Amino acid sequence: MIRLSRIRKGLRLLKCLALRKPLDPELQRDVHVLRLRLRVWMSVLTRKPLDVRFHHEFNLWAAKGVGEDMDNPHRRIIELALPKMGLAAGDRILDLACGAGLASRLLASSPAGCGRVVAMDISDEMLRHARSRSSRLPNVNFVCGTAEHIPFPDNFFAKALSVEAFYYFERQDRVLADLYRVLAPGGRLFVLICLYKDHADSLATVDAVDVPVQVRSIAEYKALLEDNGWIDVNAEEFVRAPQPGRKPDVHDRALLLSAQKPVLSAQGMVSGERREKASTLCG
Repeated sequence: MIRLSRIRKGLRLLKCLALRKPLDPELQRDVHVLRLRLRVWMSVLTRKPLDVRFHHEFNLWAAKGVGEDMDNPHRRIIELALPKMGLAAGDRILDLACGAGLASRLLASSPAGCGRVVAMDISDEMLRHARSRSSRLPNVNFVCGTAEHIPFPDNFFAKALSVEAFYYFERQDRVLADLYRVLAPGGRLFVLICLYKDHADSLATVDAVDVPVQVRSIAEYKALLEDNGWIDVNAEEFVRAPQPGRKPDVHDRALLLSAQKPVLSAQGMVSGERREKASTLCG
């Protein structure tokens, strides 16, 4: 049945091309998806850097509506995480790897309020979808870039959030270093993920995606944060109990990691337990 549908679409496409007729919206979308898929294949065959491959892969996901499809499972865990962030009026918040922008919209419209949300993603297609869905929120800006090179000055953000994306970052230590740079002293980082070693059911999803992922345990994540100069590192799991009639989902269990960039005292000393390492990074 699926093959027959594809054959029919192919014949319609050939007819439009032969008669030089404009493509209908459905065919336009199919051609767009095919072009994006070819870019993904070429980036793999030519061994492009992983950031390039991610750019093309997530553009393909955006065109297929994957970002919007994640709104429902992600909303619950984001809404559980937001009260933990201590949002305040005037906060500048980075939503790193924002996808279709759900977390950015929830942050921008939070009753606690915030000054501005910067929604950043490596995929310009994802950002296009996020921008169109956030048009009524004047306090959201959109930026295309990579997590290792956040295009903002030092000490710019009060808080940073990353939802269901951190395991895609190839060099997580470099990402943490740039997040450390753009957060103000005392600023807090929040990483929300459903794929980690302690969540055994989530590991089956590793083979379901066509891009490499970095999977760590809770203890390994905490050590990674501390080794990169962060203090007050905490880990909290959100676990939804099974409910009659509801199919279990990998998003029923999520991990929220939080950490703080040390504060400099008036004498220029770094507060917190890891002073020497943090002062090196600040220097």
